[in-house]
Amino acid sequence: MNEIYFELPLQFDGVRFKTITLEESIAKLVSTIVSTPRGSVKCDQYFGTQQLAPDKSLVELASIKEELSRTIKESIERNEPRLDKVNVKVSGGPKPDKSGVAPLKIQLTAIIAANGKSFELEKALSEDYYRTPFPGRVG
Repeated sequence: MNEIYFELPLQFDGVRFKTITLEESIAKLVSTIVSTPRGSVKCDQYFGTQQLAPDKSLVELASIKEELSRTIKESIERNEPRLDKVNVKVSGGPKPDKSGVAPLKIQLTAIIAANGKSFELEKALSEDYYRTPFPGRVG
């Protein structure tokens, strides 16, 4: 059996990496923080967002939104040092006409620490949030 190994040190001559803006980088990390259950990353047990109790019903939607807002805000403040003055609001839920359930949305506002610019991000949680204790991914 012929196994292939990488020669060390790795050579990156001629390799082109994709670049993104500071705002895109922050948005990607925030999405990762929100969709990663706390404790699931072996090298950093505090990375990610605390899971909600799985036995909450939609009757308690207001408290679910408050708890989600609080835990997401705490997770972003802990894991994304490039943001200051983080504010998180969770919206969505049962539609007013009772025709179904709208996905929950996270609305984040903050200040980018490096340049003082405002940062805004709106992301929808996956629709399976209502059936599982944690959304598992961000839309």
